[in-house]
Amino acid sequence: MNILPTLVSASDLQRDSARILNLAKSGNQPVVVIRNNKPEVAMLNVKKLQKILDRIQELEDESLLSGIRKTEADFKAGKLKSTTDFSEFLDD
Repeated sequence: MNILPTLVSASDLQRDSARILNLAKSGNQPVVVIRNNKPEVAMLNVKKLQKILDRIQELEDESLLSGIRKTEADFKAGKLKSTTDFSEFLDD
């Protein structure tokens, strides 16, 4: 499995955009456009991008749930206290 992206120059993109767009659409790896020997932009097919975005959302949800579970456990263990009077936390 190739883990390195395909690199193309900005001038190649201008000259042969159809081929490069098809390369990005058909592959699982990004196509990175290089200008002045620096990466400028990456192109990725939409299905792969959606999978990445979905996975990010899953990880954020897992992290949020983990934080909630830890807070509940801390509360049950007496490490936290419940209050409805927040004035003690405010600077006067």
